[in-house]
Amino acid sequence: ISAFRVAALTEKLHSVWGTVRGDSTERRAFITKLKSSLTRESLAAADLKAGRLLFTSLCSTCHTLYGEGGKLGPDLTGSQRHELDYLLENIADPGAVVSADFKMSIVRLKDGSAAGGIIAGRTDATLTLREPAGPRTIETSAIAGIETSEDSIMPAGLLEVLPPDQTAALIAYLMHPSQVPLQ
Repeated sequence: ISAFRVAALTEKLHSVWGTVRGDSTERRAFITKLKSSLTRESLAAADLKAGRLLFTSLCSTCHTLYGEGGKLGPDLTGSQRHELDYLLENIADPGAVVSADFKMSIVRLKDGSAAGGIIAGRTDATLTLREPAGPRTIETSAIAGIETSEDSIMPAGLLEVLPPDQTAALIAYLMHPSQVPLQ
């Protein structure tokens, strides 16, 4: 197989499935440290209501859980939330695997302005972006250019700034099999 064909196939795979970046030693060490502190006992003792409030303030702008939240990022309700490794890898290192469906695009408009979001749909006449405020449709005739990032739109370092009890609360809430009442 020629180098040209390999490059073309690699480009096609990235456009369809997304980007897989190698593990960073620093990220791996951080995830290992978190995993050792998030024991079955510490998660069972965590404050689920506080975890729900943290999710609402930190995550729900982009993510939906139990029918509540934003549509910019993946809906977490049906994901592998019950698996600690899955959660830690995706939260602590959100850029390690970026699905093509969730790559951030900057759309530069001919009037000099720009819009950013996830490309949700495209026709010959329009492009629809999912933005934190909701969907936005742009006429293709108004578009000067589009830049798509290989990075995740989810910020890295979220768990690094939370105190251990809040980290445990958020993770325990995410792992909980049903919605946690606030009252």
